[in-house]
Amino acid sequence: MRCLILYYSMTGQAEKAAMRAAQAATDAGWDATLCRIGMSDPADALARPMNIAASKKWTQGAQKGMMVPIAFDPPDALDRRYDAILLFSNTWGDHPSVPIRSFLESDRAKALFAGTPVGVYIVCRRLWQNNLRIVRDRVEQAGGHVLAGEPFMHPGGQWGSLIQTITYLYRTDIGRTHFLGFPLPRYGLSDDAMARIPLFTGELLAAAMIDQKGHI
Repeated sequence: MRCLILYYSMTGQAEKAAMRAAQAATDAGWDATLCRIGMSDPADALARPMNIAASKKWTQGAQKGMMVPIAFDPPDALDRRYDAILLFSNTWGDHPSVPIRSFLESDRAKALFAGTPVGVYIVCRRLWQNNLRIVRDRVEQAGGHVLAGEPFMHPGGQWGSLIQTITYLYRTDIGRTHFLGFPLPRYGLSDDAMARIPLFTGELLAAAMIDQKGHI
């Protein structure tokens, strides 16, 4: 059984989560292929430190369904058929990130998803529900079957994680430890979120095997 693990990652959090899922899939006896989605135009590539104009452009672009040319690493990963697809969708605002949205709307996605069970991992600070709804709709419009989707979130409450995310993106260090004297959570997926990835992955792949057998 073969599974494809697709992700986009600017800060490394989705990549770390995708690698954890790949290890869980391998441990379960699956042939797992990791594939990174990236922006093919170097002018679109995002990196820290960001500025307010860039942050506004991409966050608002995600809300409006903005799309850009994308590329895949490895480039031939989508040329094969898979028994399951695990998709990591970053949350920008409350929508999928622009690279993920660009993939979901592409002809490559339609060919890949058709007839295939899909698991969705929402990588987010908060506000994951609309991201999952959009991803589910696009996958199923392409003929895929979404088995389940779950959020994998950063630690801290709404305001603490927001302040940390903003400052982290605008800096080059690990982010602030305090704001106006109050402690901030660290930037990145929580330990609980990372610990849940192998279990969720195992459940998805077990469901995918049953789903595939039902179509034989």
